[in-house]
Amino acid sequence: MLVFILGGVQVAIEETLEDSFCAELVEPAQHGMAFGVLATVNGAGDFLSSVIVGLLWSAFGPTLAFGYSALLFTAGAVLVARIR
Repeated sequence: MLVFILGGVQVAIEETLEDSFCAELVEPAQHGMAFGVLATVNGAGDFLSSVIVGLLWSAFGPTLAFGYSALLFTAGAVLVARIR
């Protein structure tokens, strides 16, 4: 039960920060387009990542699936940290 609560808190924090970060990166006149692109990329990424992690989990087990997720998370965090 605690895992689901922590997962919900993480999603709430991540989505709020993501939208705020997106708003800071683009001019106010482009906010509509930026949020639309963000939602499209998120939807496609969520679908693709679910398929990939599901296949990894089925073929190799949860360790590799979670390792793959952690690797992509770390790479994304490094890329975001490098944005000026």
